[in-house]
Amino acid sequence: MQRSVRTLICIFFLLANGYSNASTSDDYHDSRTQFLKAEELLKQGKSTAYNKLRAQLKDYPLAPYLDHEQLSQEFSQIDSSAISGFISQYPDLPIANRLNRSWLNYLAKKKRWQEYREHFDLHPVHHVHYECQQQSALLKGTPKQKKAALYHAKTLWLVPHSQPKVCDPLFKAWMDTGRPTSGEAYSRFWLSLGEGNIKLARYLTKKLQSTKHKQDAEIFWKIYNAPKLVVTNSLQLLPKKHQVITAKIAFKRWFRQHPITATNAWIKHRKRVMPEIPRDDVTQYIGVRLNGSYHTDAISLSHKLDPDFKLTELTEVRVRNALAQQNWSAVKLGIQHLPEPKQSEDKWIYWSIIADRHLTPKIDQEERLNRLAQDRSYYGFLAAELNSTPFKLNAVSGDHHQSQIAKLSKRPAVARAGELFRLGRLIEANREWNLALSTMDDQEKRVAGYVAKSWGWHLQAIINAAKTERWDHVDLRFPHPHANLFKKQAIHHGLDLSFPVAIARQESAFLFNAQSRVGARGLMQLMPKTAKQTARKHKIPYTRTAQLFNPGTNIKLGSAYIADMLKKFDNNPAYAAAAYNAGPHRVSKWLKQRGELPLDIWIETIPFKETRRYVQNVLAFRVIYDRLEGRQASLLTEKQVQLLALNQSSKTAL
Repeated sequence: MQRSVRTLICIFFLLANGYSNASTSDDYHDSRTQFLKAEELLKQGKSTAYNKLRAQLKDYPLAPYLDHEQLSQEFSQIDSSAISGFISQYPDLPIANRLNRSWLNYLAKKKRWQEYREHFDLHPVHHVHYECQQQSALLKGTPKQKKAALYHAKTLWLVPHSQPKVCDPLFKAWMDTGRPTSGEAYSRFWLSLGEGNIKLARYLTKKLQSTKHKQDAEIFWKIYNAPKLVVTNSLQLLPKKHQVITAKIAFKRWFRQHPITATNAWIKHRKRVMPEIPRDDVTQYIGVRLNGSYHTDAISLSHKLDPDFKLTELTEVRVRNALAQQNWSAVKLGIQHLPEPKQSEDKWIYWSIIADRHLTPKIDQEERLNRLAQDRSYYGFLAAELNSTPFKLNAVSGDHHQSQIAKLSKRPAVARAGELFRLGRLIEANREWNLALSTMDDQEKRVAGYVAKSWGWHLQAIINAAKTERWDHVDLRFPHPHANLFKKQAIHHGLDLSFPVAIARQESAFLFNAQSRVGARGLMQLMPKTAKQTARKHKIPYTRTAQLFNPGTNIKLGSAYIADMLKKFDNNPAYAAAAYNAGPHRVSKWLKQRGELPLDIWIETIPFKETRRYVQNVLAFRVIYDRLEGRQASLLTEKQVQLLALNQSSKTAL
């Protein structure tokens, strides 16, 4: 929480640029400034000035966060009673749990084991890290406590995954007593393999002492290293329950090495080597990957793998592979064998119509397309394009009064979440928001979406609409912050006005300081390397990664990169969106492999599920934003519509 004056200035700069569409009501603006100043005083150790300012903030929602910060800085001067006092005063605040964990880690670091034991008993943390520390603390206690810790060590050790390093002292003390036994190591060996943890299993092999245990492990590794041995008598040398684990691992490994050979072997031997229930797991594993690679033999082999279409995930990829081959009989057959709820999804209704159009071209499909075109979805919009009918939004607006929004905003946890969001502290804001939601009834949860929207926290508003199943609340699900910035950059780069907005909606839900696990940043989730290259190419001022959290800079760079992708891929928004998500090199590869396919089939057969869904969403969001802005909307250009599967039929299109 400690921040320099420069950082505070940056926060206010981002706030000023990030929430221009938020509610103009801001009851805590002055207190927020004082809060940040109080944090700075704490950091500087100016206790007199801090205490005076803290007294003025007693009614500010984040006042407890100052107390938390003060306690965190004074660990060397306090004891557990101070921490217990804070937890008792704020039992439901997420920071109470965080303070408790920090205090326990501090006690462990300082080896204040008696105090650790006593505090943990009062305020236990149900996490393996702290449980291991507690057992280590008990090792330093009475003989009875040490015995209890060693007993508990087995429970913590006997799991199918590695435990954190904090558990090592406990395990070392346990192992000094002659543990684990060969039987315990053998049990964990098979537990690990059951979870596919090969690395841990290798380690545990060294712990086996019994001749029988060593022999079983040797048989497993022999089959693992030469998976084709799974169909020989070697497998039968293992206990029955371990044969199943070994067979699953071996067949999957064999498939990765030699897909067709392994598939044929599985079809021939599966009834002999594996009971029925785990068998479906391997069948689906092989079938999904075989079809997902669009192997030419996948359709025929799938008829042998799952002749009765029992496995839904496998059936869906079989249909996609049939689409890639434009095998319309196989497409129709697969869809007919999906469970009824699946068949009713827009996706499979669309492809059923297209398959029927190719199989029975004399039968008119216009009525079915018209029904599908009533839906606000990618497939509904495709149907509308094909039938030249208007796009349907089916939108409803929230009917919540401002008084309801204002009242809920004042609830302590909600107010804390709002203030933390305004300060850009998203982890803490999300924790408080989830706490607030957990105490709300259904009606309050519905209002909460509009509270988040009033702050400009569009991500939570969108999540709220989904969780409360208000799919038609388009005003909640499709906000349009920074509209002027997006419009200016779209015009500058010759883009459809809705394209950069749709990308930002899909990428970050307009969270200006969003950051992904792989390092993409900002509204349009740009990787620093991509941003640097794009800035250089388009002469956009950009010197440091932190600028990607500035909406103006991010939208400039993101819009320029979209323009680059459109130029590279024949001005096709589907290809450009795919490249934005998965990278242009992958799109070039997919086009080389299946670029001759009709456009809608190419999209449907994108190998990455995430990218496939991404492209469909961006195309659909473009339509939605155009309609919301009162512009003429189109999913695809006239030229691109002619590339759809229905219009690629040798017969006259609808």
